[in-house]
Amino acid sequence: MQKIAVFCVNYNSYDSLRSFLASVEEAASNCPASVSVYIADNTEVDVQRISVESLRIKAQVFAFNENLGYFGAVNRMMRETDVGRFDYVIISNVDVLMVPGTFSSIIDAGHGEAVGWIAPQIYSLEKERDINPQAVNRYPRRKLKMLRLMFSSTLLTSIYRLTFFKRSRGERPKPGRVYAGHGSFIILTKEYFKRCGVIDYPNFLYGEELYLAEQCRIHGLEVCYDPTIVVKDMEHVSTKKLCRSFYCRCNYAGLDHILKTYYR
Repeated sequence: MQKIAVFCVNYNSYDSLRSFLASVEEAASNCPASVSVYIADNTEVDVQRISVESLRIKAQVFAFNENLGYFGAVNRMMRETDVGRFDYVIISNVDVLMVPGTFSSIIDAGHGEAVGWIAPQIYSLEKERDINPQAVNRYPRRKLKMLRLMFSSTLLTSIYRLTFFKRSRGERPKPGRVYAGHGSFIILTKEYFKRCGVIDYPNFLYGEELYLAEQCRIHGLEVCYDPTIVVKDMEHVSTKKLCRSFYCRCNYAGLDHILKTYYR
């Protein structure tokens, strides 16, 4: 029997977490695999007890109760877990809902050892479209520098979000090889961890997709966009609570790290 792990991070979004876990349990009901769920609670105040009782999934709660960031919390959970024993490892926000058959679709897709990251269809209920893939081709250095500049001030960020960021994405990309998937629901294969090791991204938030894309590129792995695997996105439950200046600083730091590490 194949094994699937789900790593999710909660930050003061307990209602969304409960809905997410219910969807995981439903998706696991007819799945020919063993499903384990690891939950990081980054909530610092007004902490609630997280209880998971299920016959279909195995669950473990990491009550960190300090905000470690998205991949910071994932890293800490993974260092206390043998991720190499899983055939697929999912990293997810809690503002996502799986649909019945999500796990089965992952297994049935049968992506080979060349694939390190599977980017599913993430249907945004707010945008009414699939928000994957994040990028079909690798970003040129000049574009990342421009984006870093945009996030250097709240004013430039506002201008960017009202202009370039709002433009239509145009024609949908075809299934197959892409540069990067969206970070709200990430499916990594066993081969990813064999070649790349445990997630080790130093920034608090943002830039995670570029980090994974570059890890795959450097280690000779493909990122595959597969819209036959479907989840629903409820849109930024936790990140909507960030103040604008902090949002800008995190984006700037993420882009700065990617440029200095992978675009030298």
